Amino acid sequence: FSLYLGPKDIEILKKVNPKLSQIVDWGFFGVIAKPLFLWLNWTNDHWTNNYGWAIVVVTLIINLALFPFRLTSLKSARRMQKLQPQIQAINAKYKNISIRDPRKAEQNQEVMALYKKEGVNPVGGCLPMLVQLPFFYAFYRVLSIAIELRHAPWLWVPDLSSPESLPIHLLPVILIATQFLTQKLTPAAGVDPNQQKMMMFMPLMFGFMFYYASAGLVLYWLTGNVVGIAQQLIINKFKIGRASCRERV
Repeated sequence: FSLYLGPKDIEILKKVNPKLSQIVDWGFFGVIAKPLFLWLNWTNDHWTNNYGWAIVVVTLIINLALFPFRLTSLKSARRMQKLQPQIQAINAKYKNISIRDPRKAEQNQEVMALYKKEGVNPVGGCLPMLVQLPFFYAFYRVLSIAIELRHAPWLWVPDLSSPESLPIHLLPVILIATQFLTQKLTPAAGVDPNQQKMMMFMPLMFGFMFYYASAGLVLYWLTGNVVGIAQQLIINKFKIGRASCRERV
């Protein structure tokens, strides 16, 4: 019999026995989490010499790769904005209809027929968020499992795998500010004024969710927000996507 007593360090496990690396459980999205860890490890060893900056660099590259999805979402939002007068007319037609009324289904059918006619996907604006979720979970697993990131420092953060140790967690506070700015810059198609006011509380909810999360996970989401803000400013400045919407409508 052979016995290994030591940390679940991938490099050490491979040296002892290549099969031992299989004991590290990367979770449901292991197909993303394991390559992500190896990528972070390589970036730390060859570029940054710091896992915090490695997270920033990897997140930057991921968001640049996902930029086409952001453009698709923007074009969908632009088209939705163009259709608002027609959608409002349909809603006014069924204004006093209750949810249980059979004619409510006719209203939904008219709206969906309009979307189909104009080639608009009503959930297209959610595409970037859906694509990011597997990476979010993968970062969560990496920070929870990879012993290489235990006590890995970054600027004022002594341990990226744990919440900040300061009395006021700065990264979640900065994240809230970037969420507000992101929400302000991104067009909100198909949302009435009351819903827009409700959505203003979303950044605070994000801040609450991330306040006690590991600093590395907050750094990942915060970096994504900053990159998204830069991309949205470029899109708004050069009016990318508007010409195609005019051609479509």
